[in-house]
Parts: sequence; C-alpha cells; structure tokens
Amino acid sequence: ESSWCRYVLIFVLLVSACQSKQQDPVAKPVAEEAFPAAAKLKIDSCKPLLHNGCIVLRRGNDVISEMFSLLNKTDKTFSHCGIAFNENNTWYVYHSIGGEDNPDEKLRKDTYENFVIPLHNKGFGIYSLSSNGSVISQLHRIVDSLYARKVPFDMKFDLESNDRLYCAEMVYKSFIKATGNDSLFSVTLHNGFRFVSTDNIFVNKQAQMLCRVNY
Repeated sequence: ESSWCRYVLIFVLLVSACQSKQQDPVAKPVAEEAFPAAAKLKIDSCKPLLHNGCIVLRRGNDVISEMFSLLNKTDKTFSHCGIAFNENNTWYVYHSIGGEDNPDEKLRKDTYENFVIPLHNKGFGIYSLSSNGSVISQLHRIVDSLYARKVPFDMKFDLESNDRLYCAEMVYKSFIKATGNDSLFSVTLHNGFRFVSTDNIFVNKQAQMLCRVNY
C-alpha cells in the first residue's frame, strides 16, 4: 500500500508541477512592475548568453513547484524547462505546460522575459548542450513542428506515447530526435514509474551552464 501511495504522490506532483503559474499569453508584453530593477538586471545580463537550442529552466514560486523540484534526484534547483530560439530578433522559449493558466494545454511559445518572469518564479538557468549547427537547425524544425501541430500537454505522463508531451519530455524527445543519440539524457525510475525530470535534462556531461539566477 505504501508503494502505491508513493506512486500516486509522484504522479500528482508531476502533473501539478508543469502547471506552474504563467498567465501571460505568447507575445503579450508584461507590465514593467512585474520586473523589479534587480531582477531585470539579472534577466538582461543573461540574455546575451542565449543561443539557438539553449535549454532554459525555471523554478516556480508555488508550493507544487517546490515539491516537484524535490523529486529531482541530483539537483533540486528547477521545476520546469523549455528550449530557446531566436525568431525575428526576439528570443522565445518553447515549452509544454498544462493547468488553469494554459487551459487549451497546447505547447506554448513565450518570450524569454515572460518565461523567466520573477512574478511567478524564484529563479532560472540557461544551459547549452554541445551540438553542431545542423543539429540545432533540425532541433528548431522539430520544436516548431510540435508547436504548429499544437501538441497537447501529457496529463498521463506517458513517456512511451508521442501524441502528448509534458515539459521535460518535450525537451528530452526533441533533442534525442535531432541528435539521433538515445543515451543523451538519463531517465528517472521511481517504484516502476519511468519519467524524465528536470535534472535529467541539465545534469548532463554535455550540458554547460551559461547562467544561473536566484531572484
């Protein structure tokens, strides 16, 4: 019975964590007051470090995000992640999210500033995986295709299915498809439940930390 309870707990926490609060739709500007001067300086200082294919992670400031980060086995810093690309001189982060703040559950494309907004987050990080230009171009095509197809959020957290994707799963599968490297990321196994956590994404020999910020 205790094992079953733990299984249910991890499933509920995973579902809730990727439902972190992000209330601004794509391309809608955020009010200046949402960015205190100190936080804006940190956000702006990290922005020049971005390049196509960077992994951007964040730590939500709600209780569910706090609990979810504790499920990371190696590094408990982050609770959500996405992939950044520059389009028409604007940095966007593609990410999969569900919950009341994204009711249609479709894969989102938020500006970098909206994604890391201090109003809803404790901090963020930017990581880079070693990849050549052709791999990054392929990665962009893959992620853009998912966005165009409006792939929905995976409420079942089924790593074996591809028609729906949760946050870390989208990053995991997109990079594996682009690189052809099935062993690029590790996978977490908890009481028979196989899933990709945020630290599976950035705790990686090929991942280089470019920026790590606490608000």
